[in-house]
Amino acid sequence: MLLQIFLSTLKETIGITGLVMLIMIIIEGINVESGGVLFKKLKGTRFGQILVSALLGAIPGCAGGFASVSLYNHRMISFGALTAMMIATAGDESFLMIAMFPKKAGILFAILFTLAILSGILTDFLAGLSEKRHTGLMKSIKFNETDNFEVHNCDCRKDGRHHGLRHFISEHIWGHVIKKHLPKIFAWTFGVLFIFGILAHYVDMNRWISDNSILTLLIAIGIGLIPASGPHMVFVTLFAGGLIPFPILLANSIVQEGHAGIPLLADNKKSFIYAKAIKVVLALIIGLAALLI
Repeated sequence: MLLQIFLSTLKETIGITGLVMLIMIIIEGINVESGGVLFKKLKGTRFGQILVSALLGAIPGCAGGFASVSLYNHRMISFGALTAMMIATAGDESFLMIAMFPKKAGILFAILFTLAILSGILTDFLAGLSEKRHTGLMKSIKFNETDNFEVHNCDCRKDGRHHGLRHFISEHIWGHVIKKHLPKIFAWTFGVLFIFGILAHYVDMNRWISDNSILTLLIAIGIGLIPASGPHMVFVTLFAGGLIPFPILLANSIVQEGHAGIPLLADNKKSFIYAKAIKVVLALIIGLAALLI
């Protein structure tokens, strides 16, 4: 029985990981070809900051979230805009969602983006941020070593098409997507699927979760506090397998922001704590209300 579960899990993990890698490579290519133009045209209006930050957070993966944190650390966006990004982003888990349940993932992302915009506006309003922020177009954003995160901020086309392709393959596909992300995504996907494959054989997971939905919600929110991609994949795979309802996945997605929270935690711990507190309250209200409905 264990061998069957192992082989079945291995086959499913290879398929899921392969699709996730393909999506990540496409996103990486778009970011490179755009030359970072999305990071160079941020207008200084408060709503514009919130909208752009939420859009950055909505980009699958953590790159957009890193950019938003850097903008905040450079005092170019408001705390409400930062909060909007942290709600909108789902980290590397977004790739897994797109691969496993694309239609429902689209609904989830739309809900997160809407909540991000509304929460950003409300947060800035309640915080009394009346001072006018950065008013011009953002000339450029330079990421440095003190930001404590990796961003492929290079012009791969500067020495010609051939060099750009070679650099993209060696640095972006191999050095970033495959070496940095593939082992982690494969390990987490296989581990979660294998463990819950065994549990599903011996335990009625549907009944346990339905009998302990509030506890499961609180666990999902608690795990969401971890500022890293990986642990949250548990809830993605559980939802994909029909073991948890949508509100629990939504609550976890609201609280977590993948790796995007790490540079914020390193440079501005108070803002990290405040943003997480706002997200926990929001996740509790929406999660509980959705479960009751």
